[in-house]
Amino acid sequence: MPDVQPDPAPMTYRITNTALKTIANTAQQSRDGLETGGILLGTDHTSDVVITSAGTPGPKARRASHSFHRDLDHANQLATLAWQNDGSQWIGEWHTHPSRDLTPSELDLTSYLRHVHDPELRLDRFIAIIVGLTTQQKVRMQTWIITRTHVLPASLLIHEADPR
Repeated sequence: MPDVQPDPAPMTYRITNTALKTIANTAQQSRDGLETGGILLGTDHTSDVVITSAGTPGPKARRASHSFHRDLDHANQLATLAWQNDGSQWIGEWHTHPSRDLTPSELDLTSYLRHVHDPELRLDRFIAIIVGLTTQQKVRMQTWIITRTHVLPASLLIHEADPR
């Protein structure tokens, strides 16, 4: 497994209000104790990442207490529409942890590393947002950046101007 270390290069990670609202609203499904999630779409440039939209799980998603499998057809449709709309690409995923632990599990890390090592995807990094609900049902989230050699916690800034 990669090391959890400080970020080796300064980066700015931003997210639109639209994407935040989708995540916050969809995360409420985890009140039932099962994980949910979706894809993250946006732009990833050398020192600037903008998450422009977040996907929902899709009708064929499989939810369990310690895992989540997105509806791949639904995710592909969202990615195609985002590309056509504003040139956004698949840059990561978000999902909930009903346990409220916002650290990637071994299963999460294995999945993320498979993505960054897949030569067809050509990802230099993978953005993961893990979401939990407080006892008052408020949303908490932690962003993680996964590279071939590092797992890095990151802060998200709200991108003031939604591109739409």
